[in-house]
Amino acid sequence: MKITLNGYYGFSNYGDDLFNLTSILGAQRWWPGHQLDILGPPVNGIDAKFRVPSWYPQGLYTAPHFGGKMSRLAFLAAALMTRDVMLYAGGSTLSYGSILKKLQRIAAERSWTKFAAIGVSVGPFADEADQAEAARFLRHFTFISVRDQQSVALLEQMQVPVKPLFARDLVGALPLLLPANEHARESASSKPTLGVSLRPYECHSGGDVALEKRRNAALFEGINRFAKHGGALVRIFCLNSNPRWGDMELSLQLQSYLRERGTPTDIVSCEDNLIGTWHALAACTAVLCVRMHAGITAYLTGVPFALVEYERKCTDYLDDIGQPASLRLGGDLSDPAQVEQVIDRLFRREGQPSLAPQTYSSEAAMNFTRAPWAVNA
Repeated sequence: MKITLNGYYGFSNYGDDLFNLTSILGAQRWWPGHQLDILGPPVNGIDAKFRVPSWYPQGLYTAPHFGGKMSRLAFLAAALMTRDVMLYAGGSTLSYGSILKKLQRIAAERSWTKFAAIGVSVGPFADEADQAEAARFLRHFTFISVRDQQSVALLEQMQVPVKPLFARDLVGALPLLLPANEHARESASSKPTLGVSLRPYECHSGGDVALEKRRNAALFEGINRFAKHGGALVRIFCLNSNPRWGDMELSLQLQSYLRERGTPTDIVSCEDNLIGTWHALAACTAVLCVRMHAGITAYLTGVPFALVEYERKCTDYLDDIGQPASLRLGGDLSDPAQVEQVIDRLFRREGQPSLAPQTYSSEAAMNFTRAPWAVNA
């Protein structure tokens, strides 16, 4: 069977690239005999067939203007006409009634190809009309596994006939597929290291920019206060290297802020460094993050972490793993002392999620083992 992985791919985002990596490695183990490719441009570190060739300008493919939309539409249309299954793999991609989604809904209704999804969140939706459009599309899916209980409830509300499988975030299966880098953890053990991942969100999504500025100011100063008395190295992770809406500018601002106050820092970028970034996060003493997959990586590799709940998907994830209240930070935080206290608890290893990472990983593997095309499914 010919399967194309579909999602928010090609936008230089660590979490979405991890979906690709996990899917390819998972397919090699649990879906032998099927042909997989990825609807997106090549990602360094992933040995797979990408439908967008390396010579095609990635900046054009991901551009928000007409040329970018037409590029994505052309590659999508080719996949719809030639593949057996379009498989949404990971992320919050089943929302927003764009022209690409409407084309896929028509393809599903007319049986041009089959559709399925693994490890996804359903929503958020812009309005009721957006949700209704998504419902029309999802009612034609042959298999859906979701990463949070909120999506299970929403699919029932949308009257989708296929019963969803609750199988955690797709990346949860990666520890079963990617060997640990013990050398990296050992080499980092000589100096306490706080991993930090930031994200500009409201300024790119039309949200409350003043809230984002207050949150970032609290994070900057809270990190600085802890680093001063804790003697920790701050390792800043840029987990989206997209020049338009990525994290590098904000990461550099934090680095400058800390260095001016005498705190040692360095920056790790995910650009062409997907697996290296995974191992570098795993080597930290603790992780404070806004990017959700920095927190997921830390959790899966046994690193204490705190994830800022800037969006509902973060809250859903923390609820599902049983993150203690003492390690939670709301998206509206504005007090540096609260940030400092939470980091201190992380370094003291005070509290941990009630769900063991090993359990999470075994349940995430069901995204692959329960798919209808899996071996012995």
